[in-house]
Amino acid sequence: MNTVTNILFPNINEVITEKKEIKFEPLKGHEARISAVYVGICGSDLHVLKGHHPVGKPPIVPGHEIAALVTEIGADVTNVKVGDHVVVDPIMACMECPACKAGRFNLCIPPYVAGFRAPGVARSSQVLPARNLHPAPKSLSWEVLAFAEPATCARHCVNRMPKETLEDVLVIGAGTIGLSIVQALKIMGAQKITVIEPDQNKSELAKKYGACRTLKPGELGDESFTGVIDVVSNQATIMESCLKVKPGGTVMCMGVPSGNVEIPMAHMQRFERDLMFSGMYLPDDFDAAIEWLADGLFDTSDLITDVFDVENAAEAFTRAQEADSIKVLVKFADL
Repeated sequence: MNTVTNILFPNINEVITEKKEIKFEPLKGHEARISAVYVGICGSDLHVLKGHHPVGKPPIVPGHEIAALVTEIGADVTNVKVGDHVVVDPIMACMECPACKAGRFNLCIPPYVAGFRAPGVARSSQVLPARNLHPAPKSLSWEVLAFAEPATCARHCVNRMPKETLEDVLVIGAGTIGLSIVQALKIMGAQKITVIEPDQNKSELAKKYGACRTLKPGELGDESFTGVIDVVSNQATIMESCLKVKPGGTVMCMGVPSGNVEIPMAHMQRFERDLMFSGMYLPDDFDAAIEWLADGLFDTSDLITDVFDVENAAEAFTRAQEADSIKVLVKFADL
């Protein structure tokens, strides 16, 4: 393994004690040990790499998308067993705050998320709370399972939309998450989906996955929509989202804004146009997304553009920054 890979993917099975001795770290009762098979590279991982992320700062183990094998479980673990194929919910919730006690683990403050404030999942072996593991059918390929986290993001986003707003939906942006949202919308009953995306290949994929039409930025006329999902969330797209939603409709901010933006407040207030936000996911979103993948409802065939062996992890991160990549995976093991 080369030097770059050693930095990105350290072995954490051992710890240095106060006596400066190397000691193997045993499992606690609620923990499980997993071995990585595939890890996905997300746009937010690239933001960390470049030093642009507001929370995750180098040096840190990256990664929050993983397909893994359970290799050991603590005495109290009942939700998974050795040999299970799993994905990881990267939200390391405290389980004590009011949000956690209400089951809204994505609202835990401060948010400890793998790859950002907490060590990431891009390592060959790691110990995690077993409650963060979601088992999947072994019939599901490892590569497809590695896409569960983006599918989960999309499911949570669409699930937050009022059902009546799914009649006629505009999606702005058709990258990895935008294309996942198009599929989630189709699965969850959206009747008509329009996508704004400048890239021709991604526009074609949006049509394949359920969009009735795609437009380039600036091509949308005077029409409006019952719901708008903004996957870009910059000043221009948020403004367009608010101006293109019908009275009583909903704008969902799915993208991560880089700073504060203005909205047309009077336009939104007078006709009760709602502005909502989607932040990560909940455990049942993972279970639903895994079911979609297992049933063949969610298609990843054109979404995984590249797979690199872990020895070539640096090349994988370079490839993930190119405009025509959608999802780049790092392969840790042959199973």
